[in-house]
Amino acid sequence: MAALTYVGNGAWGTGKGEPLSQPEFDGNIWELASRVAAILADLPSPIEISNIYAVGTQMHIVKEDATEYVITIPQAQFRPSRAGALDAPTDGVYAVTDGDFNRYWRYAGSSDLTIELPATATADMEVSFRVTGSGELLFPSSTDVTVNGYEGFLNQTAGPGSVVTCKFVADGVWDLIGRLAEDVTA
Repeated sequence: MAALTYVGNGAWGTGKGEPLSQPEFDGNIWELASRVAAILADLPSPIEISNIYAVGTQMHIVKEDATEYVITIPQAQFRPSRAGALDAPTDGVYAVTDGDFNRYWRYAGSSDLTIELPATATADMEVSFRVTGSGELLFPSSTDVTVNGYEGFLNQTAGPGSVVTCKFVADGVWDLIGRLAEDVTA
């Protein structure tokens, strides 16, 4: 590496004290261009991405050297995909199925309706119910299913206008989210 020629004095040392000649100026430019070329020629090769895959809400980026980066993918808020009127079956029991996945039901009946939640369902299943009539919706636990409401409240809607979402948590476990009737007997 050749030395550069400077005009003035500074951190680089003592300068020439007069303007550079054409050969000195060109020599400085050539030296700087050679240094840049040497740096560019010695750049390491990048470690490329070899695979990208997702598991649930986690995106995994795997590089050629097996380094793995995990990024949490943001999720949209639950939006029921279909709305419909829920007619009361003659026996007063509606059994939720996988066909109700992301469903929004409106119940206009005048008698109470029991909603049976299945022991198994699609992992991210939710189904929502709105009471538009005078009947209540009941969400009882059973031998195969535990239904988690709120402490001090019943697992049933709290009158017209109540909206309750049933969220599948694990096999045999559902959470209720929404307006439940207060337990006045406690």
